[in-house]
Amino acid sequence: MELASFRLIVREGPSPGTTFDLTKEITLLGRDVVNDIVIGDTEISRKHARLMRTPGGFVLEDFGSTNGTFVNDERLSAPRVLNVGDLIGLGGKVKLTFDAVSPESSATVVGTSASAPAPAAPSPAPTPPPARRAAAAPAPVYAPVAPAEEKKKKSPWLMAGCGCLVILVVLIGVFWFMDAYYPNILYAPLEMFGF
Repeated sequence: MELASFRLIVREGPSPGTTFDLTKEITLLGRDVVNDIVIGDTEISRKHARLMRTPGGFVLEDFGSTNGTFVNDERLSAPRVLNVGDLIGLGGKVKLTFDAVSPESSATVVGTSASAPAPAAPSPAPTPPPARRAAAAPAPVYAPVAPAEEKKKKSPWLMAGCGCLVILVVLIGVFWFMDAYYPNILYAPLEMFGF
């Protein structure tokens, strides 16, 4: 008899409905791409939590995350054994359900009528499809300066340069106007000093 397989299903947060099969002994959850389950949300720490398969079941442990790990709306302060149906919260926005899939649940049993002959041997239960790891949202790229941030840093200098250019054009216009229409006022102070 096969054992049940376990999975996490995203209920709230990025990509609701995404399923993550728990096939490893230790599964790391977080925002960083090195985790087994990558959740691209700003409230998720880079290394947020871990799930460990033990003889007593799966144990969930918070890694000291900033926004916390919750089981059924109760913040974890110590590792906790999960029960099927538990609602796992990561931060305030992401909620996952801990679920189990038994091999028997995927098989369909059809009853036989009295007039139909019974089959000689029962057909084997269909094998469940291979476990698929859902594509996670791309994790943010950690570059020294992102292009949007670079524009924000250059923006004040650009504004200052444009402001200086406007002042220079206005001053040239004022001096041109004064030279054209009031030459005595513009050059009178210079004549006082002998220029």
